[in-house]
Amino acid sequence: MNTHADLQSVESARQEWLQARKLGIGGSDVAAILGLSKYKSPYQLWLDKTSRAEVEEQQSEAAYWGNTLEDIVAKEFQKRAGVKVQKVNKTLVHTEFDWARANIDRAVINPKIKGNVRFKEGKLTTDQILECKTANQYLAKLWGNESESVPDYYLTQCQWYMGISQTEKCSLAVLIGGQQFRFYEIRFDAELFQMLLDECGTFWNEHVLADVPPAPTTFDDVLHRWSKHNPDQAVTADSELLEAVKEYKSLNGDIKAAQEELDQLKIKICSSMEDAEMIIDQEKRLATFKYQERTTLDSKALKAAHPEIYEQFSKTSSTRVLRIN
Repeated sequence: MNTHADLQSVESARQEWLQARKLGIGGSDVAAILGLSKYKSPYQLWLDKTSRAEVEEQQSEAAYWGNTLEDIVAKEFQKRAGVKVQKVNKTLVHTEFDWARANIDRAVINPKIKGNVRFKEGKLTTDQILECKTANQYLAKLWGNESESVPDYYLTQCQWYMGISQTEKCSLAVLIGGQQFRFYEIRFDAELFQMLLDECGTFWNEHVLADVPPAPTTFDDVLHRWSKHNPDQAVTADSELLEAVKEYKSLNGDIKAAQEELDQLKIKICSSMEDAEMIIDQEKRLATFKYQERTTLDSKALKAAHPEIYEQFSKTSSTRVLRIN
């Protein structure tokens, strides 16, 4: 087995997939457009779709294991649901809007139709698809019991895939923390899909094709879009901006007061513990106060002792800083 060649093949396929994503809106983009994603804002998605984002050198650990475990999740779903699934190596495209695309994980084979899932007149010969996910143990609370809700991020993705693949049901299988396996059945909601289609169409036409960035929704968006300042330029505040500055100062004062109160409570708690490791209440642990060590680099000492090494490995970063007077 040529491991290096296999890794190159996987990476090549990933880069092709990243480039293909720029041709339209896929299921993983929908949550970002709606502002439901914790991982990407609408502005960051726009950077990606317009080839302004930095190229991803390699996939993250979470993405790697998600892809690696996909087949295992699919096989476990087959066993528990008593059905057979088939991998779909084809990008599905909406019958009316060619920018609306879907790359589904699996299709559930329809037992009423002999043979594997096929494409007939632009449709899958099945009414059910499967999405396979892995989730961090710390996110387990976002997943309900098998009859309950799933995170909105995945709900919108499943509705998007059903709408484009023209199927009525999507099974969503997830392996949580490598130990808990659950699967959910989501029915197609035509009204919700139309809403998703409208929102994503607006984003594609008014922002991607028009090359107009959406409004920032995070401070990182602001810093990326306006990374430098013009020292000769000033903005005259209107009533709305004056109110925003006033409210910012008020909230910032509340935060400082809360931090001072937290510091006093920390002193009280730790002083009561003295050299004890934890606080318990009826054998339930409430808090711990442990000694731990951390090794850090003394940059000042390094600069004094070996200035040439310090200069060789030092890195200058810059950013804009907001200060309210």
